[in-house]
Amino acid sequence: MPSTSSVSPDASSQQHAAAASRKSSVTGSRKGSITSFFSTSKVSTYQSLDPEKFSSLMSYQAIDFEESIECFTEHTNKLKNLLECDACHLFLVDEKEHQLYTFLKLEGSDASTKIFKPMDRGLGSQVVDQVDGLIVDNVQLSPRWDSTVDELSHFTTSSYLAWPLRNPAGECFGVIEARNKTDKTAFSTSDTQVTQIFAQQLSSAIFRSKQNALLADRDDAFRKAYEKNFDESEAIVLREERRARLSGDASLKFAADELGVHKMSISDIQRWDYDVFSRSMEELEMLFIDVFQDRGLFGRFSIDIKTFMTFTKNIVAGYNADTPYHNHYHGFDVMHVSYLFISTCGADAFLEDFNVLSILVGALAHDVGHDGRNNSFHATTMSELAITYNSISILENFSAAYLFRTTKKADCDIFERMDGPEVKKLRGRLIEMILDTDAKNHFILMTRFKHGMEMKQLSRGLLSSMILHISDVSNPTRPNPISRKWSFAVQEEFFRQGDKEKELGLAISPFMDREYENLPRMQGAFIDAIVSPVFQLCAEFLPKIEKNCIKNMQVNRAFWNKLQNKQIMTTANVKKDIERSENKSVDGGGDAGDLPGVASMESSKSFQAPRNEQSAIPGIPQNAPKEASERSRKMSLIALKGSQAEALNESVAKMVETVSDSGPSIQNFLSFSKEDHVIMKEKMLKALDSNGVQLVMLIATAYALVADDLSLWVGDKDNDGALSITTFIVLILFAVELIISVYCVPDYMHFFFWLDLIAALSLIPEIGFLVGEDDFSSNTGANTLEEHGTLTRAGRAAKAGARAGRVARVLRLIRLVRIIKLVKWIGSYFKRKAKEISNQEIADEAEEVDMKMSNVGRRMTESITKKVILAVIFMLLTFSLFNDLPTPDARVWQLDDLQKLDGETRADFRDEYIKRYSVSSDENPTVLFELVGVNEKYKVEGKLQSLRTIEIEVIRSPSNESVYALFDISKESQNTAMHSFLMTLVVTSLLASLSMLFSRDAYNIMIKPIEKMKHTVQKLSENPFLHLEKLKKEDVDDENETDMLEAAITKMARLLQIGFGSAGAEIIANNLSDGGELNPMVPGSKIEAIFGFCDIRDFTFATEGLQQDVMLFVNKIADITHKHVVDSGGAPNKNIGDAFLLVWKLKGGGGELQKALYDSALLSFIKIIDDIKRMGNLAAFMDGADDTAAWRSSLQDFQVAMGFGLHTGWAIEGSIGSKVKVDASYLSPHVNLASRLEAATKQFKVPLLMSEDFVKGLTGNAQNNCRRVDSVTFKGSNEPMKIFHFDAKAYDEMKGKPDSDLSALLKECKWDENMAVAKGVDRAELENLFSSEKGVLIKQVYDRAFESYIDGDWEKAKILLCIWLEAFPQDKVGAVLLERLKDAGFTAPGDWQGYHALTEK
Repeated sequence: MPSTSSVSPDASSQQHAAAASRKSSVTGSRKGSITSFFSTSKVSTYQSLDPEKFSSLMSYQAIDFEESIECFTEHTNKLKNLLECDACHLFLVDEKEHQLYTFLKLEGSDASTKIFKPMDRGLGSQVVDQVDGLIVDNVQLSPRWDSTVDELSHFTTSSYLAWPLRNPAGECFGVIEARNKTDKTAFSTSDTQVTQIFAQQLSSAIFRSKQNALLADRDDAFRKAYEKNFDESEAIVLREERRARLSGDASLKFAADELGVHKMSISDIQRWDYDVFSRSMEELEMLFIDVFQDRGLFGRFSIDIKTFMTFTKNIVAGYNADTPYHNHYHGFDVMHVSYLFISTCGADAFLEDFNVLSILVGALAHDVGHDGRNNSFHATTMSELAITYNSISILENFSAAYLFRTTKKADCDIFERMDGPEVKKLRGRLIEMILDTDAKNHFILMTRFKHGMEMKQLSRGLLSSMILHISDVSNPTRPNPISRKWSFAVQEEFFRQGDKEKELGLAISPFMDREYENLPRMQGAFIDAIVSPVFQLCAEFLPKIEKNCIKNMQVNRAFWNKLQNKQIMTTANVKKDIERSENKSVDGGGDAGDLPGVASMESSKSFQAPRNEQSAIPGIPQNAPKEASERSRKMSLIALKGSQAEALNESVAKMVETVSDSGPSIQNFLSFSKEDHVIMKEKMLKALDSNGVQLVMLIATAYALVADDLSLWVGDKDNDGALSITTFIVLILFAVELIISVYCVPDYMHFFFWLDLIAALSLIPEIGFLVGEDDFSSNTGANTLEEHGTLTRAGRAAKAGARAGRVARVLRLIRLVRIIKLVKWIGSYFKRKAKEISNQEIADEAEEVDMKMSNVGRRMTESITKKVILAVIFMLLTFSLFNDLPTPDARVWQLDDLQKLDGETRADFRDEYIKRYSVSSDENPTVLFELVGVNEKYKVEGKLQSLRTIEIEVIRSPSNESVYALFDISKESQNTAMHSFLMTLVVTSLLASLSMLFSRDAYNIMIKPIEKMKHTVQKLSENPFLHLEKLKKEDVDDENETDMLEAAITKMARLLQIGFGSAGAEIIANNLSDGGELNPMVPGSKIEAIFGFCDIRDFTFATEGLQQDVMLFVNKIADITHKHVVDSGGAPNKNIGDAFLLVWKLKGGGGELQKALYDSALLSFIKIIDDIKRMGNLAAFMDGADDTAAWRSSLQDFQVAMGFGLHTGWAIEGSIGSKVKVDASYLSPHVNLASRLEAATKQFKVPLLMSEDFVKGLTGNAQNNCRRVDSVTFKGSNEPMKIFHFDAKAYDEMKGKPDSDLSALLKECKWDENMAVAKGVDRAELENLFSSEKGVLIKQVYDRAFESYIDGDWEKAKILLCIWLEAFPQDKVGAVLLERLKDAGFTAPGDWQGYHALTEK
């Protein structure tokens, strides 16, 4: 069975069609020693793939490619080394000249020469024409052998191995050849495996290089080449936050569901496991109706249901029912999957109704007329279709033509109510989308889409084409049981074409030969080469595809891989295995691995088949590496069946290009721009201020404070080396922090810099290997004056160093003050954890910690801290000076007296001196261990070597420096170190407590309120709509001026928000963020928005009766109105007594249509209407009014009513007025149109009217309940506009008895059955529509009446309206329209153009 990387019938059979057209005799000429690797003829001895070759091959990086002798040689040398052969050549196909070409360096020439070979000569051309490779043991016996290359390179070929290079569509664009094994043996099957994998990797590199060349030039010419019919008005400009916006505002999601008054249950059709095979034709037709109804397309495009059904039946009739795959089930399935992508994957956010209509219609008709043969078959056989469409997208062109021939038939034109330009645009869009489903256009479409993603700009047309295309190839992304059914169907259709090709003597296309069936391999190749890449690409734009589709695709890929590993190849055996697994599952005897479709993959881009580690991979030795190289992806290699080898050819994945970038050098740092330095400073400062770094520096500071004292107190000399190393590390940390602070922290080179510098330098004396500390461990005694001096200086230096170290440690204490922020963070962290445990509401304490300190607060805090630091330093220095005052030492004078004596007296006094001072006591903690210069030398052996320098004290005779004594003062040093450690703790506590105590009251009383006020103003300037209640202080002390001021600022800010509203956001932001003069006259800005206008009916009458209580009435209505508007994402603007202007701002850019916001705006008005109606009479609105008010007798039962208008468009937002008085509002004719729509509600006797532009923005569910009321022009405009009403009531609620006015109207509108028949009105058909449970069918009666009204056939409109009102007498819209027709005598004016002017404002 031949192998290919694609199962697309159009693409995979191109090479066979080309072979047949060239009349090649390849398939019949496999004789003698010319052996196709996959033929049943004798092949070379089988050999397993060597593990070293396997590893080398997997690490092979075929990344970049260019047509040059150097590149050709680089790749062929790699294969030559792998195969251990004498020569390798790479040939590419020149399609224009119909030749193969390569580059050679001829003998005696340094330049490369391009060598051409005709396509009809040589064994290489044979490889081009077949799918598999070729092995020839002795080429000299082959009549097809061409020795041109041998002659030019002075080489003689004997054995020969070649493999074709193919693109992902399966088309051959080159050949890789190997000649003569070095050991003179024949090429083996192992060599063929290596060559196949190498060819696949090289093919990917060449194909990528060609794609990159296409993408290199990204100018307008490129976009014109790929963005066919690009419409700037349909541009989708992508933003970084696009994914976040796709999910929409959670508060608005409910609107679409709540607006579905007549909405059918869509839970059944919005399922990815919807199985069209289990549905009847009537159910599928109703599916198409339900989809159109759910998207609101019937009302939006005025599609008559009868015409729609006739159109659908005609399209279905165009499908060939005998075709296993491309039948009407496929059409309905693709249409349904397209609908799922729109409704469940987020595409709806970018698609207008026009796009949705084109996708759904195109999906149903995209394969109509398909005969089960692919384009290649038609082109090869020169069928009538191929001749008609010039072999260009043959079947797709036929389907598009069939679609528009259908719309030309009687009662089939579903586009008849659309205007001419819109129909023309729709036809072009449908043709383009259907042609894009041609398999040859797959990679071009992907390239266009990827280009749009990279350029952050797509078009709705391109997105529509992509949705239709991925729906067409979506079978592997469906649940496994459904996906299997489609796989069986496509396999049977392939076999039927293969049978026909065999009958005609043509080369059988890949996967179409019944004798070599391998269904798992076909499906695996289709997923890897086609489905997975395109779905992964689309998932980057529509992330929900990952959940809805890609996970199913991974399950299906694992399912087919499992069957492939089990060597289950045929459809029959696959079905048996599925039945066996299901039976085992029912019996409880099977495990999850046996059930179909339960396996999963980690990645669909590079599938790694799940297999038992103990089982060998067919064709690969067991000792081969289990894992691929880090720079490549795992691939399925070779599966063998008996003595016949078959190439699995399952998507050898692309090599991962690894680029290692070296870190920034000093030269790069110095060459940074000013902006680069600012960015680097911000990053370094952020790292320096991070809690982790602060914690490390806190530990380092604590170590520097106590380590030396602890070592002297409880340590010994042996630990001093480790202590010096650790101290050196701490010194490095302090130095790095100091350098970064100097570079990053503004105004650092002042007080704290010098403190940090001194604190860091004070560590140097504690590092023994840096200061060169004297080591007396090797001295046997101090016999010279130099040694005496050294000991003396060492002892003095040690004491001075100890005193200086204690003072320096005071400076290190200052570092602890710098880490208060970390302490605050730790405190707030534990507070939050405690509140989480107790399930209390967590206050935003982190905001207080992270709140940027004000300048006043920073200066005051620094001032207090500096004063505390200086006070503590002064105190410690003073104590240190008093402690170091000289005191008489008896040991010195006694030693001096001793050296002046002589004879026995001197000896006795010497012994007494040694006896007194050689033993430690409470009075004398020092111990004499060496006495020099008085008679015999006294010395305690080994004592000097065991002591530190600081633990040795030298006592010298004042009158004779050669007489001295060495004392062990280690006990005294330990006591001193203990006292120093305790002093450090005391000073630390003192410094921290003083700093906190001195600054706490100032911070709480003055600094914190100022910072909060500044924080409030800053946040308000950044976000004028900030919820100030979050910043409001709960406990306000009326006697505390700062609390009063803080509360006043919060109130004033809230008043600004309420007073200016949404339109005044820029006024607030600009004036609060600008330190200059007050300037309320902010320049206007253009916005897109939804405008709502509502008005209280009979307000003048109510005002006269209510008098001063009218404010209670108006404010109650305003409270209801504003609440629902704000909840829906809008903002109140003008309050003009009896009227209110409401605005919903649309987000600019991004391309999302924000349909949820439109739905929410409409829903808010419906809720306002319901609340007003529910409250009833005037008294319900007057809570708090005087019970004895005069109006209670006259207006008690006054019914409150309001009118509402909704429109969308642009407006200029800004301040209107002068510096004396301004109003923040909107100027636009669209604002006026919203007002005029509200005014028109009085004429049409409905509470709400909407413009056509607004209705277009609604979701399909909402549009389903919108009915056209009239087509009018408003005063001041000549542009006709259709106006709509929202049917908040179900149709059953419109039934009942007609009132007297309607009864009289119906009597005046006389008609009979003969008139109805003459006008084409079928009363029985209308009754059937009325009895339907689908609102869209019921509304068809009114829609037909309205269309007749627009068309000027007012007699027919009268009949239809009378029938409608007899069924639904409570419908005011129909009654008003019938009244208008009656006033005109049921005859349209002579100049009627489908609309009329509204004379009233």
